[in-house]
Formats: sequence, C-alpha cells, structure tokens
Amino acid sequence: MNVDDYQRIKRKLLGGEQVRQYVVNFKKLNGKKIVALLNAQKLVNEIGELVLHWTALDISERVEFERNLEQKNLQLAKINSQMEKFLYSASHDLRSPLTSIMGLVNLTRLHTSDRTVMEYVEKIELSAERLDAIIRDIISFSKTTYKNIHSEKIEFDTQIWKVVNAHRHNENFNRLNVEIVIRGGAAFYSDRDRLEIILENLIRNAIQFSDAAKVRPFLHILVNMVPEHVTIEVHDNGIGIARQYFDQIFNMFYKASSQSRGAGLGLYIAKEGIEQLGGDISVQSEVGFGSVFKVCIPNSLKGKLINRKNQLKNEAVEH
Repeated sequence: MNVDDYQRIKRKLLGGEQVRQYVVNFKKLNGKKIVALLNAQKLVNEIGELVLHWTALDISERVEFERNLEQKNLQLAKINSQMEKFLYSASHDLRSPLTSIMGLVNLTRLHTSDRTVMEYVEKIELSAERLDAIIRDIISFSKTTYKNIHSEKIEFDTQIWKVVNAHRHNENFNRLNVEIVIRGGAAFYSDRDRLEIILENLIRNAIQFSDAAKVRPFLHILVNMVPEHVTIEVHDNGIGIARQYFDQIFNMFYKASSQSRGAGLGLYIAKEGIEQLGGDISVQSEVGFGSVFKVCIPNSLKGKLINRKNQLKNEAVEH
C-alpha cells in the first residue's frame, strides 16, 4: 500500500469512520503486486491502547478476470461494427454488379434471337442467380449470428405473405397452391428480422424443391399461437428428403439434393436463428411425398406479460 492510501485510511479511522470494501494495491515482499478489498476499524486493545485493525481480501484474480472481460467486450463491439460494415457492403457493393449483369442479360434477350447466344445468356443468368442466392445466405447468416435480439409484436399473416410474395418470380411458384392458416389470438413478440430469415429459408426450400411431376403441388403454412409460444408448420408435397439425411440437413454447407442452388446454408441459418430465439425445429419427410418442418418458438417475456394481462382482464369481465 502506498503512503497516500495509508494516510487517507488512517485519517478516516481516527475521525471515527469505518472503512469498508476499500480497494487498495499491495506489493508483497517477493515484489508481486496484488489488489485487495480492505476493511478497517479503530479498536482499543486489552491494555487500553488505540489500535487500527485491518482485514484485506485478495481480489487480484477477480480484477484480472474483469479486465479480460472488458477487453473481450471491446473486441466483440469491434467485431459487431465490422460485421455491420460487411452487411452493408454485401447488400450493396456485392449485389450491385449482379443487378447490372441481370439487366444486361435482359437487354441481350431483347436484341438477339441467336440460339447459341441465348444459351450463353441463360447460363450467365443461372450463375448470377446462384451467386445472388449465396450472397443473400451470407447476409442472413451474419444477421442471425451478430445482430442483437430485438423483441416486437409479430403479425404473422403480414410477415408470411411478405416472404411468400417475394418468390412469385420463381418458375415453380405459379403451379403451387399456397395456403396460410393462422390460429390463436395470443399476442406474440419476437425478433422480426430473425423470424423473417427463418420463414424465408423454409418457404424458399419448399418452393425450390417442389415436385414438377405432381398434378397439384402445394405449400401449406400453419401457425398456431398460444400465450407461451408459437408453432409454425411448413407443409409441402415436393421431392422429399431421405431419412438418412435428417441428421445432416441442418449442417453448414450441406446439400441433400442436386436441385439446390445456394451454398447449403439455408436450413443451417434457419436452425441457428430458431435456437437463438430459444426454440427448436424438427422435420418429417418421405422421398416423393414431401416434407413437414415444424418450428416452435417461445414467446418473449413482453408477449407473455401482455397475454397474462389480457387473461386477467377477461376473467374480471366474466366475473
């Protein structure tokens, strides 16, 4: 302990004050520095002498831990800032050239009827679409990994149709019978962006892997809201998934079908987002018959409190 600290504590004690949880730095005889919490008080011993009683608790490890934690928090804040810049770059700088390529593809179609040229144009378009899908997956992965969870009220009818309508340009969409059913009147609060990413990946897969041989291909989405959680079921009668792949389809970069146009991140991103919201996902599927993905996500604390308040209000009215 340095002289200034000692004199300061001594003055407090002699002035009748007690010293509690006072942080001081000590230096051991071997030269090692420690940080301690000091308790001190003024006492009179058995022979009537005034003494100062000191008790010190070594908190060096805790201080070092807190210092390391602060450094990690600063590093995490830096990483989050870098990811925000990356997301902006990926969604603007990387996709802008693809938009230009697709524009040139459409112009070429308008100005040529040469079959060979058109074959090249279709290949360029297909490659650009695949690259765009990969970029979108990377953006979604970054959002689900680094973005803080923000809870707000979810209107499922609006949210789901927004995702479905974004795929109307898909060649498989026009053949699909799309049905969306929302059940339950509970208020549900969750992270809107993550929920949209989850729905996007499940719905996109159902559309992409629809079965062209089926007479009546369909996509049915059932949402059931109760005060504690929501369940979302995405049904399709597409090409289906073999049972031996069930444990692998949620892995990063895994593709269970040659029809996949992305990077194999879709279901991995969906599962990551669901788990971050405290939920879970399961699948039932048969090759040739289609698939059912079932998602269960707990209501946020805000949603649960609102539902409980509404329940009490209804009970009061009934009585």
